[in-house]
Amino acid sequence: MSRRGKRNRLSPNKRLEIFLDCVEELKARPFILKGLHDFQFRIDFQEETGEIFCEVNEADQESFRSFLMTIRKFLLNDEPSNIDTVLNTCRKFVRSEQAELKEVLEQFKTIWSYQYRKGTIQIASGNLNLTPEYVLDLWLNGKYFHNGDPQKTEKLSWLLNRDLPSVKLQLLWSLPILTETVIRIGGLIAKAVNEGAFDFPEKT
Repeated sequence: MSRRGKRNRLSPNKRLEIFLDCVEELKARPFILKGLHDFQFRIDFQEETGEIFCEVNEADQESFRSFLMTIRKFLLNDEPSNIDTVLNTCRKFVRSEQAELKEVLEQFKTIWSYQYRKGTIQIASGNLNLTPEYVLDLWLNGKYFHNGDPQKTEKLSWLLNRDLPSVKLQLLWSLPILTETVIRIGGLIAKAVNEGAFDFPEKT
């Protein structure tokens, strides 16, 4: 059976269980505890020469890679903990009397779509729109996980060698924001599950 087939056959409560386990795994990563807020950049503009200088402060690469191995579980479409699938599951099975929870789930759906697919800041390089979704795909499949598309490796290398590495700036800007949103969604769903806010079908 394909991985997609297994994912589609997951019961709703099992999907949320897997998702919440992944959130706890994410929160326990050393990069979250020690490196996320040091993951930043600084841009200086020299008025005399018109040159732009970019200084990047990156975390330990091994802890960053292990962090990406977890965060990708919320991004890849064929993962049971995919954020969009999880939110859709919650919206489908939330009890009718849980009007406030339903509204918050709708808000998180909108927030996630904006933060991930458009970005809180819009960055372009040439004719490329460097959305967080596009940049993370390049980073995951073009640098850290080499069984991906070699064209993405080449594209990422080209973007990183630009005078102003916009692809890295978008990563540094968006990743802490997306991580915080995943953790907030996890907290909301964990509370809702504990309170019995979902009407899941009975197991057969």
